[in-house]
Amino acid sequence: MDTQEQNAEQHIPVENHFAGSAVRKTTAEVLALIAGETIKKCVFDFSQCDFIDSSGIGALVSLSQEFRNHSAQMVLKNLNNDLYELFVDTGLDRIFTIEKNGDLRKADIDLFETSVDIRLSLRKEVAGEVCVFYMSGVMNHPIGSQYFKQQLLLSLTDHKLILLDMEDLTFFDSLSLSAVLTMNNLLKGTGGGLRICNANYIVLDLLTTLCINSIIPVFDTREAALEGWSSTHG
Repeated sequence: MDTQEQNAEQHIPVENHFAGSAVRKTTAEVLALIAGETIKKCVFDFSQCDFIDSSGIGALVSLSQEFRNHSAQMVLKNLNNDLYELFVDTGLDRIFTIEKNGDLRKADIDLFETSVDIRLSLRKEVAGEVCVFYMSGVMNHPIGSQYFKQQLLLSLTDHKLILLDMEDLTFFDSLSLSAVLTMNNLLKGTGGGLRICNANYIVLDLLTTLCINSIIPVFDTREAALEGWSSTHG
C-alpha cells in the first residue's frame, strides 16, 4: 500500500474491491502506521474503489475508533455515487467525515461516546459463520440504539451474518427499530444478512404490528434461525 505523508497527514488508497484480504491488509498497515507515527489526519481515497463488503465497513468503523483514541481525524474521500448512496442510506455518512466533490461533510454522531445511561446489554457468541448477539435489558433511543449500532458495526469485520436473540430483551421503543432496519439494509447491501429469534410477546407484537417480520426473518427459536444459514444460503 502506497502512502504519502504531508505534515503528519496520511493518504491511503483503497483497493478496487475492498473485501477479504484487501481489508485485512489495509487494516494491518494502517494500525502499524498509527502505532509508529504521529498522525493528525488520515484520508482514505476511494477513487479506485467500486465495491465494499460488510468486513470493509467493519474495518473502517474499527479504525475510526483507533483514530479517535489517538486524537486524529479520519476522512473518506472520492466515494463513487453508488458507495456514497450506500453510506447515506445506512446512516454511515453521519459517523464518518466524508469529502465529496471538494466539500467536507463532518460526522455529526460520535459512535464511541460513552454513557452511563446504557440499559442495553449485548453478549456476543459465534456459531459457525453467524455472530449471535444475546440482547437483554431495554433498548431505548438514542443511547441504546447507538450502542447497538456500534457493537454490530464493529462485528462486521469478522462476520456478515448476524442473529439477534431477543429472549431476555425486556423492551425496545419504536424509534430504536430504525437502528435495526438500518443494520439490515447495510448487511443486505454488502452481501450479509440479519435474523431475529426468541422475541418475547411484547417485542414480537411490536415487530408484527410494524410489519418488521416481513422485512427481517423472525424465528421462534435460535436453532430454527441458525438451521441451514450460511453465507451461500442467505
